[in-house]
Amino acid sequence: MYFKKLIFIVFFVLFIIGKTSADVISFSVEINGVTVNGGTVYGAIYSNNNAYKNNQPEYTFRGNPINNTLVFSLQIPEGEYVIQVYQDTNNNDQLDFGLFGIPKEPVGITNFNGKGIPDNFNKLKVKINIGSKIIIQINQI
Repeated sequence: MYFKKLIFIVFFVLFIIGKTSADVISFSVEINGVTVNGGTVYGAIYSNNNAYKNNQPEYTFRGNPINNTLVFSLQIPEGEYVIQVYQDTNNNDQLDFGLFGIPKEPVGITNFNGKGIPDNFNKLKVKINIGSKIIIQINQI
C-alpha cells in the first residue's frame, strides 16, 4: 500500500514539473537609451491590472549596462504582460519620485512613449510568445 502511494506521488510531482516547464517560454527584452555606468537597470513584469496598480510584479530582473543597449533573455509563461524598467542613477535600489509622483530617474514601459502619465495595464500590455523580442526605450520623464 505504501509503495503504491509513493509511486502515485512521484508520478504526480513529475507531471506537475513537466506541466510547469512546458508552460515557460523564452523571450528577450531590449532596453535602449540606458547610460553606461549610470546605475543598475531594474525591470518588473506584471501579468494583470491589480498587480500593476499595486506595484506587485510577478517577475523581476536587473543588470548593469556596458553600452547604451541592454538585452535580457528571460523565461516566463506565455501571455500578456506589462514590462516596466528604470535605471537607478543614485544606486539606492529603488525608483525615486519627485513632485506629483514624477520619476526622478529614467524609466521605460511597454507601449509607453515617455510623454505624460503612463496609461493602464490594458493599454500598456504586450503579448509575449516564444521567441518574442520586446523593445523598450528608457527616458527621463
